[in-house]
Amino acid sequence: MESIQIIWILAPIVIITVFTLILVKWFLDHEAKKRRQEFLMANGNTILTQRLQAFERFSLFLERISPESLVLREQQKNMNAFHLQSHLLKTIRTEFNHNLAMQIYVPANTWELIKKARGEVSRLINTASVQVPPNVPSFELGRRIIEDAGATANLSVSKALESIRRDIDELGIR
Repeated sequence: MESIQIIWILAPIVIITVFTLILVKWFLDHEAKKRRQEFLMANGNTILTQRLQAFERFSLFLERISPESLVLREQQKNMNAFHLQSHLLKTIRTEFNHNLAMQIYVPANTWELIKKARGEVSRLINTASVQVPPNVPSFELGRRIIEDAGATANLSVSKALESIRRDIDELGIR
């Protein structure tokens, strides 16, 4: 008899304890899930911010290396064609290397178009420089670059910029 009385006394205590443990576990699991979601949201915002900065920087890079912009911005009166060629290629290389780490935030196809645009502009500069003597004033080379730019270099820059715009549209930002 005495053992039945002990069971009747202990049974509610055990049931309440088990029920309390289940509630505590549920609460802790719920809090952990909530914190995990908050962490993912915070990181998602950080990554989104980084991606947008990458798109911004590569857009600026492409605008800066477009042949007309590049020549008009970098050409100096005291340069000859050889010095302008060297200066333009160095400017492209420096700006590209400055933004190189941001490639991890852009899609692979956009990155390839950016690299192609850089290559086309560099190729245009080198091709135009072969067509003028190295010691002529820099404006001769600059004129030649701008005249020849429409065929490939401007098209490559435009395609890369369009790809960046599509990527941003896919993010649902605009």
